[in-house]
Amino acid sequence: MQPIGDASLPLARQMAKLLASSDVEELEEVVERWLAEAPTERVRRQYEQFGAKLLELKRALASAPEQPSQEELELALTMMLKLAAQADPGSKIPGP
Repeated sequence: MQPIGDASLPLARQMAKLLASSDVEELEEVVERWLAEAPTERVRRQYEQFGAKLLELKRALASAPEQPSQEELELALTMMLKLAAQADPGSKIPGP
């Protein structure tokens, strides 16, 4: 496993901002755009899975009594990205 300061950190930071600043409908639109712009079917499936996890997380956060900090979101997303990369080393995770 790579250290937290690796290349997934900027993406995790972007995704944390997206989660914190968007409502569910906005996030769904972002995921739909990723799917529409995916260069291959394989990448589209990866975007679809990642987007579904982000939406699941957003819905869970919406019902939480206390919202996590930006840093906590970044850490959680960094771990998600690392797990996804380990599951599929050739994966391409989208940007916002």
